Amino acid sequence: MTHLHDPRRPERLCAGPRAEGCPDCDLGFGRQVHLHLRTAAVEVRRARTAAGAALVAWGCPPATVDDGRLLVSELVGNAIRYAPDTGITLDVMQIGDRLLVEVTDGSAARPLVQRVGPEEEQGRGMYLVQAIASAWGARRDRHGRKTTWCTLAVEGSDGIPRPADRCGPS
Repeated sequence: MTHLHDPRRPERLCAGPRAEGCPDCDLGFGRQVHLHLRTAAVEVRRARTAAGAALVAWGCPPATVDDGRLLVSELVGNAIRYAPDTGITLDVMQIGDRLLVEVTDGSAARPLVQRVGPEEEQGRGMYLVQAIASAWGARRDRHGRKTTWCTLAVEGSDGIPRPADRCGPS
């Protein structure tokens, strides 16, 4: 269950009890969602719901909320599909006029943008991420875990990102 992690910092959400040895459970800065996920398909929905609720609470425009939910769904879905036997974490953070979405797993596979035919039911995840995100990439930590990340500009009604249009007051 997702709950408010620290009542003094209501913008910070964390899933369940702190994970033992997780350095990100205590980051404690700004607006952040931090979830520990199982490798089960139902976790995509939980991650999307938690991220969407946070973006709404932060005052993000509806288009940003929708795009943020989609990016979270695609990155978490990929982690579940390609790293089925590893722990997965999701972090969504607001940094200035950008949102940063990071999904960390233990897979050795780098994410790839694939071209798939119209009859294919899967394989468009990273294509969608590339099309919607401002930037995206992947990195490995010293323990061999992979983090796939993307950023999303918080847009105003005309589609041009401006500091005055970012999610809620900073």
